[in-house]
Amino acid sequence: KEAWLKAYYKELKVLVSSGTFSIEPMLAGETAVPTMETNRVKLLSDGTLDKLKTRIVVRGDLQNKQFLEDKWSPTASFRSLKMFLAHAARLKVRVRQMDFIGAFLQAKVRSRVFIKMPAIYGDLFPDLKAYCGVPIRLVKSMYGMSLSGKYWYQELQEWLLECGFNQSKVIACLFWKNLEDGSMIYLLDYVDDCLYFGTNDVTLKQFENQISGRFDLTLMGQAHWYLSTRIIQAANFDVSLDQSRYCLSIVRKYLDTIGCANVVREHTTPFPLDFIPTVDDNSVDETAAEILSSEYNLDFASCVGALIYLALSRIDIIHAVNKLAKFTRRPGRNHFMALIHVLRYLRDNAYLGISFYSDVERSPIHSMLGNSEMPELSKELFLTFSDSSWNDDVDTGRSTGCY
Repeated sequence: KEAWLKAYYKELKVLVSSGTFSIEPMLAGETAVPTMETNRVKLLSDGTLDKLKTRIVVRGDLQNKQFLEDKWSPTASFRSLKMFLAHAARLKVRVRQMDFIGAFLQAKVRSRVFIKMPAIYGDLFPDLKAYCGVPIRLVKSMYGMSLSGKYWYQELQEWLLECGFNQSKVIACLFWKNLEDGSMIYLLDYVDDCLYFGTNDVTLKQFENQISGRFDLTLMGQAHWYLSTRIIQAANFDVSLDQSRYCLSIVRKYLDTIGCANVVREHTTPFPLDFIPTVDDNSVDETAAEILSSEYNLDFASCVGALIYLALSRIDIIHAVNKLAKFTRRPGRNHFMALIHVLRYLRDNAYLGISFYSDVERSPIHSMLGNSEMPELSKELFLTFSDSSWNDDVDTGRSTGCY
């Protein structure tokens, strides 16, 4: 009990001392949103206790009727991440990472918002009694506020633009700055987690000092983990990314519990070679599909949905996932077996991903073209491959291309 009380007091003290609240009366028609607590026990890697963590948050379920402002704020997508890493590889630079500490608490609230913390806090902590049990205005954002993400994005955006950064009109969370010496700095933001790189170490260090002076953050060095994706930066500036941890979690969740015999042989193709995706194999109705789902202990739609996100870095399964996604409503036995085959393929090939080469001459595509009948193509600056299959959809007669 004493340990938890210390955790509560520490959280309250940080909020008050950082100027999060202002004691002032509410205007007519304004209401105060109550707060709640989230408690978490943090463990060390060996399983022993690290610390008890308490977070006081605003009740999000009571805000919808009060805050009518647009809540959207841009964040990095997987596509923008791949573009960012590919550009860094081309420029032969190291991608670094920074983490903003309590990002939402560093953003100012841009409207009149009042909250009300439980009066019991004042009884437990008399020195903070003035802020408990009464409406208080938020000066800075708190976790749980529906607008916290937007306020934080606006705070970072305004500072970057003031410092001379340009903002992409297509990817609103991508910023870059052209410096007088010809060097450049790029930054990609996902809420409180940023990737950045620069083409000059001196100007990059100046930027790090500048942003560290404005925000409370941690400079984490070279990037290794972003958007639940592992990033590997080689000595020759090649960059690889993979979702191996997510892939293995899918295998554990869906494959390890299926209701059919385990197959230990290695699977080298995403689909069975004799599988033809067709609606003729659909279950007769949704009830029959549910019976199959129970038989295999496999939620077909849920599994395919998980694979769609994995396919962002696993281009080898894009075609298979695309075909299976057409049968999520009434999958048949052949569809279930094809999906299980995909899961077994992922089990045997969990660590595949995408590589971006700093030198195009080291890429497999360049080698393939150099050994082909058209070696002159290997000298082109932009190369792309796609496969196709003429009239392969037995249901519609359509062709498949660009995969």
